[in-house]
Amino acid sequence: MKSFDDLVAWYLDDAAPTGAVFSPAGKAFTADRENYRGRYWYYDTQDFTIDIHDMAIKKDYVESISEDLSEYVLLSSAYIISGSGEWLDPYQVIEPDSLFIFDTTLPTDRCLMHGGSLYKAVGVRFKESMMAKVGLTNRFRNKDQLMRIFYDTRMEIIRPIRKLALDILHCQMDGTSADLFFKAKAHEWLAISLDAYDRHKNKRPLPAGDQVAIETVARYIQDHYAFDISQSFLEKLAAMSGTKLKACFRDRYNMSITEFTQRKRMNIAENLLLTTDMAIADIAKAVGYQSPSRFSLLYKRYKNASPSAVRKIANQ
Repeated sequence: MKSFDDLVAWYLDDAAPTGAVFSPAGKAFTADRENYRGRYWYYDTQDFTIDIHDMAIKKDYVESISEDLSEYVLLSSAYIISGSGEWLDPYQVIEPDSLFIFDTTLPTDRCLMHGGSLYKAVGVRFKESMMAKVGLTNRFRNKDQLMRIFYDTRMEIIRPIRKLALDILHCQMDGTSADLFFKAKAHEWLAISLDAYDRHKNKRPLPAGDQVAIETVARYIQDHYAFDISQSFLEKLAAMSGTKLKACFRDRYNMSITEFTQRKRMNIAENLLLTTDMAIADIAKAVGYQSPSRFSLLYKRYKNASPSAVRKIANQ
């Protein structure tokens, strides 16, 4: 079996000093290939691997993973800070402020990445030894059931996982302090996922009619994100009272209607920053904000970078 270093070197180029970018406790590599360029950092242990992708995608391409990754990791949960693409089987959208789940035991590993985008993600790759130590391989003897812990709770845990991911991204610890920090974060990531799964399976599902109504509201927001949609209009659209609409929407998407709208606007704005030369003030208006300062404040909150910083990357 190859080492994880050998696997990384196959996809990237040269070992590079981490400098002040990511924790010096891990290893950093650079890449400048036909389809992408950027940095990859990882911290590898016997039970888990934490990694950070920080890539610019040059053009549309399909990546096929031929290596048997189950030798190195059982499954992976990654928080996508920036990204644009699709995992083809099973289908998952790769988009900003979302969780992407990768099962290494599946026979087909292909993804489509969109040119002109950034791929920035923080993930934890859980190894079978860690699952055994915490008792999950006994509780879930079927690996498909174990996968459901992560896949079924993706929408519900975005907020706490986002905070964990940004803590990892900004960590500058080394030595023993880094060992303790990353071990704690990996276990917390797993604990958050497992707790959400336990709550999810015991939660009473929404009635079918309410489920359809809430999904209709969500689709309407996605199609009209740039407009000022009133609460009263959404109540009429769903045929619900304001109190019921808010409760059902949060139950279905684990976020408020306002946050759902803002996430959609920020994702569209990121695409415009990266692929057009529109002024930032014009982008703010295009996604529904008359105040550029308000837009910049919200964008930095969701993306952990200012619109001007993302535009600078696009220009480079």
